[in-house]
Amino acid sequence: MTDAQQGRIKLFQFPRMFGIPNISPFCCKLETWLRMTGIPYEVVDTPDPRRGPKAKVPFIIDGNQRLGDSTLIIEHLKMTRGVDPDAWLDERQRATSLLAQRVIEEHYAFITLYTHFIRDEGWRHTRAFFDSVPALVRPLVTGMLRRNMRSALYLQGTLRHSDEDIMAFAIDDWRAILSFMSKGPYFFGEQPSSIDATLFGSLATTLMTPVQSPVRDFLRTQHKCVAYAERTFAQYFPELAAANGKA
Repeated sequence: MTDAQQGRIKLFQFPRMFGIPNISPFCCKLETWLRMTGIPYEVVDTPDPRRGPKAKVPFIIDGNQRLGDSTLIIEHLKMTRGVDPDAWLDERQRATSLLAQRVIEEHYAFITLYTHFIRDEGWRHTRAFFDSVPALVRPLVTGMLRRNMRSALYLQGTLRHSDEDIMAFAIDDWRAILSFMSKGPYFFGEQPSSIDATLFGSLATTLMTPVQSPVRDFLRTQHKCVAYAERTFAQYFPELAAANGKA
């Protein structure tokens, strides 16, 4: 049987590093969501996001369809697979979920790019991401990509601020998000929903990599947050959690 007949999708994302599902919070979010819903998939490592229909990862091939953007992919799979972990949410929870997602993906994600690829502390670790580039041209390629990241962050607005202000903005983001988190095992209590995949995607990148930052330091003081991240990791990625001693 073909992948399409079996219902298996092909998930294109960055190769794993640092022992977490993915350094990209968007790739991590989508794979977590797929494991949460039990939809069968096959990972295809893709160092070059330009192969995707939106020139970024993650993207999927589902039968004869190529789809990009983690949120649009999830909506597509909800409709085509008949699986919706958000079906039980009430109107207020859906609104809260959307607001939390927007903070994470439309603001904090840019700060993650800054902490991991622009700040010297982050770059010291994440430069290994480009080890697959031939050594002869690696300095040229990584220099160009890092300049492009700086330019994008300046146009978006993050790099118009001081490092101190950027870190403060990120901590404010997390204070706001954590104020809505329930005391249960998941964001809204006893059942998982899509916002748990989104939240774990960002927490894994921030808490579970060697990249030091004031944001990471703050989150590590939030015991509820650390326990949430480790619990989600062990539940949906037991093989990686076991390898990291988190199982």
